[in-house]
Amino acid sequence: MKKFLKTLSVALASGAATLAMAVPAHAQFGGIVLDPTQSAHAVQQIYNEDKSLLNQAQQIASGSQRNLTLIEQLKQDVAIAQTALNTYQQSVTTYNTIFNNLKYFNTKQIWHTAENALLHGSVQNTYGETAGLQAQMNGQSQNSSLVWKIMNLAISGTSSSFWSQEVVGNSQRLSTLAHIEAMDAASSQCLAASGAYQASRTANLQANTALNTSVYDTSNNTNSEVEQLNLLNMQNAQRMEEEHAQGQLHACMAAQAAVTNMDKRNEASLTLNDANYKITQQANNPAYLGNSSQTWTTYY
Repeated sequence: MKKFLKTLSVALASGAATLAMAVPAHAQFGGIVLDPTQSAHAVQQIYNEDKSLLNQAQQIASGSQRNLTLIEQLKQDVAIAQTALNTYQQSVTTYNTIFNNLKYFNTKQIWHTAENALLHGSVQNTYGETAGLQAQMNGQSQNSSLVWKIMNLAISGTSSSFWSQEVVGNSQRLSTLAHIEAMDAASSQCLAASGAYQASRTANLQANTALNTSVYDTSNNTNSEVEQLNLLNMQNAQRMEEEHAQGQLHACMAAQAAVTNMDKRNEASLTLNDANYKITQQANNPAYLGNSSQTWTTYY
């Protein structure tokens, strides 16, 4: 467009200059006579028209530029509007999520399970042989060692002469004594752990009941995001304490199993030791009859 306007302007200026340099002429042979004044007016009019066309071309070019700027601005406005729409839709989705959580998450009764009741042991005590055992099992006593001692037969061979010739690792008496002492320790520990577990369950019953009530509460106050996170933290803390208590009980069971294995091992060792003793005695002191075979020597 600009190139066309420049070309048109040059052409018009050239024509005007040519007309301006024209000289007056007289009519010859009845021809047309050129009037310089009219020619000058025509040139001026052409110049003015050329200037007007140039101004119009510039206005058109300026208008095109403005239109281009408006299109770019319109594109930016559309992009901003799209971003705002996305933000609005996300806010609506978040609101609907919270609303649905408060409305439908309150239906929790389908998850509710009854907590197992505490099992209280009942032990017969006819002549005082189990004195304190029932209280110990139910977490009402802290004398597990004494309770265990009352229920078991005491060892009478406690004099120095009874143990003076015994060698550790090579004595059936000491092995049996060790087995008894291991049973005393493991059993006392298990009685104490069982009683402590029952006592802790009783002491924490009110707190556990309150937590259970809050978990299954259907009001909006206990179903907010912060409240639900708090309930989860409390449940995790309660579960951790329960796992610790269960770990103590499992440790007692492992100790009891070790003591049981100790008893079985001693029985097997005693059988082998008796067999070896018999073979040695028969080899060193044969008891078969004269002129008879040695069949009885290897018979045991």
